Amino acid sequence: MFITAVKVTPVNKQNLLAVASITLCDCFVLRAMRLVQGSSRRYVAMPTRQTGTGRVFEVYHPITAQARQVLEELILGGYDQQMSGESFDPELPVQLGSDCREFVITNVRVKPYDELKLKGFASMVLDDCLVVNGIKLIMGKQRRFAQMPNVRKKTGKFRDLAFPTVPEVREMIEKTVYDEFIKACEEA
Repeated sequence: MFITAVKVTPVNKQNLLAVASITLCDCFVLRAMRLVQGSSRRYVAMPTRQTGTGRVFEVYHPITAQARQVLEELILGGYDQQMSGESFDPELPVQLGSDCREFVITNVRVKPYDELKLKGFASMVLDDCLVVNGIKLIMGKQRRFAQMPNVRKKTGKFRDLAFPTVPEVREMIEKTVYDEFIKACEEA
């Protein structure tokens, strides 16, 4: 899988230096990464969410050292270039996982949950290098759908943190997640 777009926006607010987003294979966006100045080094922090029980989890994160290194180098490099007055124009695409140029889901885990509309939670692994957590399986009035992880803004509106940009990828995600949901329900 390849990173095909990167956006780094300097913020410089206390320890927060910048926010960043990337696009994978021209079809899936990961946003709200934060470049943070820690006590000993700068690092890229992934967006987090808190469950109703108080458990905090990362919405998405790299699961290989190589993927984390690629993300950090891109985002740190972009920030440094912009702060030195240069324009940020990385050489793209950048390989993140395998050399496959397609958007690939290599694993899906589903936890059924039986509430009125909420039927479960899912996480998916992308190209064995990145995991996306907090996908909600919703049974709507007219159809079922996979709600991508999001955050409520101060205005009350929701903003997706990880999402497909093309309908074919959304359909692939929903089909893959719901196929695993059906298997999990049959096994329970």
